[in-house]
Amino acid sequence: MMNDTTAGLLRSSEGILFDFNGTLSDDEDLLAECYDDALQAMNLRALGTHEYDELVGLSEHDIATSLVRNRVDDARVVTVSDVLLDKFATAYRAECTREPRVSARTVSIIEELSVSHRLGIVTGTLRRLIEPVLRDLSIDQHFETVLTIEDVSEGKPAPDGFLLGARRLGLLPAHILVFEDSGAGVRAAKEAGMKVIGVGKIQGADSSLSKIEDLASHLS
Repeated sequence: MMNDTTAGLLRSSEGILFDFNGTLSDDEDLLAECYDDALQAMNLRALGTHEYDELVGLSEHDIATSLVRNRVDDARVVTVSDVLLDKFATAYRAECTREPRVSARTVSIIEELSVSHRLGIVTGTLRRLIEPVLRDLSIDQHFETVLTIEDVSEGKPAPDGFLLGARRLGLLPAHILVFEDSGAGVRAAKEAGMKVIGVGKIQGADSSLSKIEDLASHLS
């Protein structure tokens, strides 16, 4: 169940900006697996213990660059990062088609919230990863804006994406509620002047849920 703080934040907001990976989509394990598979397919060292965990919340570009920089010489980082992202994206898209990571309950929550709030997504992932998933689930029409790392000069923890999201929704940042599962995302949203509900064990949020599906009990 939602606590009173979470319920109050929801009632007092006009718009909601969701993170995608790990928030709407329960896929952080899949992301790590796809990066690991892509690295090994390129004959690069497999992910180390907790290596991906330390990068959660950053953009796909930053994650790929960090992984590659630890494995090849500087002159090859950009080229190899691009190849890694291509292989990663292909694997992720195939797995999401086979087994969607956005639950049916989450889809229902989005549908209900779209009646009372203006909705958007601010994510560090790539447009080619997120848009097919939203279309497959027939929820793309509920989001007035979907901002990816391609839309901003700096990803989280910079506030750029959330500030652009506020402009796209036509709302003041103080009237927007953010759902985030990473420390980088929480810092970005707070710097943008927004209230934040953390999803999972996240520090610094105004309230928290163990998972996004916990909103369902409040909406029903």
